[in-house]
Amino acid sequence: MERILGVVVPVFAVILLGSVTARRRLIDTAGLRGLNDFVYFIGLPALLFGSVSGGGRAPVFGVAGVYFASCLIVYALAMLLARLVLRADPAGAAMFGLNATFGNTVFMGIPIVSAAFGKAGLVPLLAIIALHSALLLSLAAVLVEVGGHRGGALGRVLRVTLPGVLRNPVILAILAAFLWRLSGGVLPEVAARLIAMLGATAPALALFCLGASLPGFGRVLVAPQSLLISLLKLAVLPLVVAALGRLAGLAGLPFAVAVLTAGMPTGANAFLLARRTATLAEDSAAAVALSTALSVLGLGFLMALVR
Repeated sequence: MERILGVVVPVFAVILLGSVTARRRLIDTAGLRGLNDFVYFIGLPALLFGSVSGGGRAPVFGVAGVYFASCLIVYALAMLLARLVLRADPAGAAMFGLNATFGNTVFMGIPIVSAAFGKAGLVPLLAIIALHSALLLSLAAVLVEVGGHRGGALGRVLRVTLPGVLRNPVILAILAAFLWRLSGGVLPEVAARLIAMLGATAPALALFCLGASLPGFGRVLVAPQSLLISLLKLAVLPLVVAALGRLAGLAGLPFAVAVLTAGMPTGANAFLLARRTATLAEDSAAAVALSTALSVLGLGFLMALVR
């Protein structure tokens, strides 16, 4: 238990520090934006490139298959609950499903998996990250468009989502690293040291920026919608991933990483899509904040189970 607390407590302490810094305006908005841009465009890509190009092999396709099959099951369950229990319209149910399955795999997943399992744990995580936004955000956007009876849904969604995915520095870093590895090339020592130095800055800064960007906590957080989303995301999705993983023969580090990643709180991109489509935006913001707060317990429990 002491080892689990040694991983979880510092992680959430840095998130809290980022939140307090932003609320107290110890760093202004421009400064926080600069830190966030550094992490997103330099720190995290360097960490991921170094991990893939020099890491071990893992059954990444098995991890991705188990994880996203589980997401589809929970997505369908969430939409059904939203329609029957919360009386949401089809577009609202689609966004509810996204909030229940779309996790913070980058700004929280990478630091926590790295702290728990070292760089070896990042290799199976990368298979999830590479497809995460492309699959779940596109699925949600299509369902919201269809549910809202908006014309030209598929073409508009593809025009909006695909360019963003292709320009995503995290995904580009993963693809570049896999291509470099396939080429059999060896990084010069100077380049390897530079990438390692930049990558080492990413985990703590990512958590700090996450805390600084979280929506404020308010009365909306106790709404049934945000509570149900948090339950599905933090408990039901990891349970389904664990069950499907065992059925698929997933074991060892890939199994542990998949289950722990499933327990990450709702990612902020779900809120951004909700705001852009004017669908369930308030509940999405509440779900991001509430699930992040509750995940301190959930991730500690999952870590104890899979380590």
